[in-house]
Amino acid sequence: MGVVSTNPARCQDCYRCVRTCPVKAIRVISGQAEVVDELCIVCASCVRACPQGAKVSRDDLPAVKAALHAGRTVVASVAPSLPAYFEMTSFAQMEQLLAVLGFAAAGETAFGAEMVALAHDELAAREAELWPIITSSCPVVNELVEKYYPDLIPHLAPIVSPMTAHGRYLHQQYGDDVFIVFIGPCIAKKDESVDEPGVVDAVLTFTELEQWMQEVGVAFPAAQPEPEPVQRVCARLFPLEGGLVGTAQMDTDILAGHIVIGSGIATCRNVLEGIRSGALAACLVELMACEGGCINGPAMMDQKSVVLARQRVIAYATRRQPQPLPTRDQWPSLERVYRDRSVPIPECTEEQIQEVLRRVEKYSPEDGLNCGACGYDSCRQKAVAVLQGMAETTMCIPYMRTRAESLTNVVMDVTPDAILVVDKALHVQDISRSAEQMFHCHRLAIRGKPLREIIPTVDDFLAVRDTGRPMLNKIVRLRDDLTVAQSIMPVGGENLMVAILSNVTEREHDREEMERIRAETLQRTQEVINKQMRVAHEIAGLLGETTAETKTLLTRLVRLMKES
Repeated sequence: MGVVSTNPARCQDCYRCVRTCPVKAIRVISGQAEVVDELCIVCASCVRACPQGAKVSRDDLPAVKAALHAGRTVVASVAPSLPAYFEMTSFAQMEQLLAVLGFAAAGETAFGAEMVALAHDELAAREAELWPIITSSCPVVNELVEKYYPDLIPHLAPIVSPMTAHGRYLHQQYGDDVFIVFIGPCIAKKDESVDEPGVVDAVLTFTELEQWMQEVGVAFPAAQPEPEPVQRVCARLFPLEGGLVGTAQMDTDILAGHIVIGSGIATCRNVLEGIRSGALAACLVELMACEGGCINGPAMMDQKSVVLARQRVIAYATRRQPQPLPTRDQWPSLERVYRDRSVPIPECTEEQIQEVLRRVEKYSPEDGLNCGACGYDSCRQKAVAVLQGMAETTMCIPYMRTRAESLTNVVMDVTPDAILVVDKALHVQDISRSAEQMFHCHRLAIRGKPLREIIPTVDDFLAVRDTGRPMLNKIVRLRDDLTVAQSIMPVGGENLMVAILSNVTEREHDREEMERIRAETLQRTQEVINKQMRVAHEIAGLLGETTAETKTLLTRLVRLMKES
């Protein structure tokens, strides 16, 4: 895993990281954006841009705590952009704070920055055939050259960064077993510590240090009076735009053509293109990936004003300087090497590109909006990214919206039930073709009109609007010739309601007819039963009379027979 990774649970399929990445090192798979380490220059633009915090950098704090717990000698190298993040006036405050956290010692990275600046000055004076020489203190610029401008590697100064220079110096002072921690504003330093193994063991950003302070519950001690400032070259200005040139006491006149100073990825690429084409003539090119310099690094994202940060660094630089610079023979080795780390790009044919464009209904150049919503500057660039496995066809938001709308229109046009879309003010927003036929109106004519113009009673709509509860399959007679099964549902968060009306007029007519027949049948059946009961009663009465007469006659007959 590289320095920057994605938390899939937080990635919301917004493509903002793709839009922000200057080298398009973000691959989208199944809607999830992941960083491609081989292409990434660790500028951390995606970390700064992600609104959901889905892009995260490697956390070295556990390694630092483990070293402290193991009893190792842990020494910090603190970047000179320190006062741009923390409101402090003395490095002694940082030393005291780190001592509380368990560090054995702390030093200013500006100490290494002064060595590096002077080495660049000597290189520019000695190796004119390498002009323009590209400064090598920014790890993002180094990655950019190695991966995307490998032909310019000979122009890169073979000099380590201030972090590595200071780290090597600290090893000279404390031994090989010392655990070196760099603390600064740059996430790319985490990657540089791996590229230059055995020098810096862990990298903490100012943000991570602040979180550690909050976790432990410590703060910077109050500033103490300091002795008079030492009058010497101020490497504490190194993190500012042009800081290397100023530290080396080179000509900092912005109109001087032999030195070019630029910050920001776009500017860096513009300068590199100029060097590649041979059009740019200069002896030294100082490039910094972050606009305004390291004081605007990715771990300074809470910094509201780069100008204010610059003022703090300048004010801090007027105070006591780092320890006196040792003689040249006491310097550590400042040499480093670079390698071509470019990744071959698959070739795409024109037919392949056109086939991808046709998938999103772009058949001619006029069909391409080039809106950039997918993260790419043009529809053609996005099509190439699809072929390279970096993007998905469905990332075209205008196409997906058109497709969704067309599917919605298909549903609205073919459904046999009438569909009404109304707002909370009970104004019609849209109706289906079946609704047009049901209410004898036209979609365009009724849009924006009150619902009462087609439905006389809107009490049910008011009830759904006011309660937020749907109403399902209620039988409503809208006209003498129209009875519907009415379902009304609120649309959450859209201030709309959708009504589906099924024409059940014939069914209700049949039901009423059946009810009438049943009632009539029941009535006639009851009449028959009543009549039968009357007949039965009459028959029973006649039988009763006949039986009584027969009994009387027979009784008389028996008596006569006995008498005779």
